[in-house]
Amino acid sequence: MQQLFILFFLFLVTAYWIDSVKVKELARKAGALACKKHDVQFLDNTVVKCKTGLRKHHANLVTIERQYTFDFSTDGEQRESGIIIMAGHHLIEVHMDFHTYDNQNSA
Repeated sequence: MQQLFILFFLFLVTAYWIDSVKVKELARKAGALACKKHDVQFLDNTVVKCKTGLRKHHANLVTIERQYTFDFSTDGEQRESGIIIMAGHHLIEVHMDFHTYDNQNSA
């Protein structure tokens, strides 16, 4: 009985890991597409998971919600951060803060 429990636990861990890899790739594609849409540079071509939790959605379904961060640049010099929220395999939101930098010296 204990061996069956261990096998089931290993199956769950493996399934979660495989699912996480798939969702991370979907988030990376969403970040790249958002950057292309806003005509900014998607830096490092990657996203980093910063938060994982459970979220109740319509019809009272509970899904795993993952939050990713990514970096982009509007001018090729300054790094900006964005956030991607995924619920299961569905994109919920891409949030990008655009800052304006004044490179002029004030006298």
